[in-house]
Amino acid sequence: MKKLYLLRHAKSSWDNPMLRDYDRPLNARGKRQANAMGRFFQEKAFKIDGIICSGAARTRQTLDLILEFYDYRGEIEYSDEIYASTVSVLKEIVLHAKYDSLLLIGHNPEIEALAGCLTDLDLIMPTCQLAVIDIKKRNLEIFIRPENP
Repeated sequence: MKKLYLLRHAKSSWDNPMLRDYDRPLNARGKRQANAMGRFFQEKAFKIDGIICSGAARTRQTLDLILEFYDYRGEIEYSDEIYASTVSVLKEIVLHAKYDSLLLIGHNPEIEALAGCLTDLDLIMPTCQLAVIDIKKRNLEIFIRPENP
């Protein structure tokens, strides 16, 4: 793998205390964040070969909204292994991915810790934060959270 796009899901709702954490949807702010990220992906014309996304509702919704703006035609995999994972499990997923460039959509604190581990930087990743990492150089190329309207 040459390039890794790590994305933390957009802001989720805590309005329904009866929902399991796994089933929490995005809130209005999160939907705006994901839309802004989709526009950013399209503007930058990222060349992503594969997407692996947590199966949780908020990560799936984040991806769905991004894909409303970003013209992506590659493979998408959903993995419950990403939800409530560990950095070592995420590293294994990345290591065994068959793609040259991978978008991995997951959760904190694991996404943040993985980004830090791969770049040797102390990174803070709020909701809908993107880290683009050159894997071979261990270099952080982009670290952004596009403004939402």
